[in-house]
Amino acid sequence: MTKKLHLWLVALLSLVSASSGHDLAKLERSFWLNASLAAPKLGYWGTSFAPPEAPTSAEITNAARMLIQQANPNQLYLIHHDELPVAETKRIFRDWRKACPASVEIVPALVLKMYDKATTPVFTAAELEELLTFFKAEIHAERIAIYDVLPKRDQGDALAAMAKQFPKGMIRVGLQPDEPLDAPFTAAVEDTWSGFCHGLTNKDWQDRGFGRDTLRKWISLRNEQTKPIVYDLIVVAWDYANTKRGEYPGYDDAHKNMPLPAGRNRLAVDEILANARPDVLAGFSADLLIIELNSETPQHDDNVSFYKTLKAGRNYEGYYAKPWQEMCEIFHSLGQVRRPATE
Repeated sequence: MTKKLHLWLVALLSLVSASSGHDLAKLERSFWLNASLAAPKLGYWGTSFAPPEAPTSAEITNAARMLIQQANPNQLYLIHHDELPVAETKRIFRDWRKACPASVEIVPALVLKMYDKATTPVFTAAELEELLTFFKAEIHAERIAIYDVLPKRDQGDALAAMAKQFPKGMIRVGLQPDEPLDAPFTAAVEDTWSGFCHGLTNKDWQDRGFGRDTLRKWISLRNEQTKPIVYDLIVVAWDYANTKRGEYPGYDDAHKNMPLPAGRNRLAVDEILANARPDVLAGFSADLLIIELNSETPQHDDNVSFYKTLKAGRNYEGYYAKPWQEMCEIFHSLGQVRRPATE
């Protein structure tokens, strides 16, 4: 982003902050990604997956540095689904904590049930207890997350165990727009994929019945409750190739999914800031696991996938680079908005 454009965006967001009642300097700017940076592994889809190769401490340091340099996040949700032994998992979380400045919160995000037909529990009771004790003592004393993009799943006994350890800081990452946010959850990161994707051009997106209308309905729904909501910004869109105006093609295929159209995230952020209640809007997030799963396909980035560039300490310049860079610009600008002076 050019310096002139960056200054314009900061000034615009400052104006929005003053006029809308949002304190942009306090908003969450977060990512969700695998703590293990494993590629390509989906171990929570069943019990037959081999364990991934654990990242080195240097690779985690590189990844943290690149994320902070490119986007200036103030929070990371690190997904873990028991893909590595507990001792190695503790080392990885310690490395992330050491690699990030104190201003960046690290929140573990656990997958409690696999995505197989039996919805097999991911952790034994003993494994979960050991991890929760460790997370509370060394990573975050107050907050923990559950990662699940499927709606209304029974999370089993593990949910109660987590709520007992973190009674005021249970976060649901991947909440669906029409899914209620029930106890014991106290906040959520909401998936916004279809609302952002629906529209081939930004003019289409803003037309009646397209993505902007959908997003407004979702915001209105959350405004009716009081729990804080973080809205997901989007990098990977669906396949527009066989659509007339960017309608849903009927499938979600990592081999075919396309980059989100340029400028779409900025338009969506404007809508959220204009319509979300200040006491409900908690910030913005982005799903980096989805970038990895789509970029690692042979049709897209293959051997230079998103996680691999992070671990190597390089900027991501692959197939989804334009919406990724746009989202990073938004995060940087939000982080530099000055709080209004008190009278």
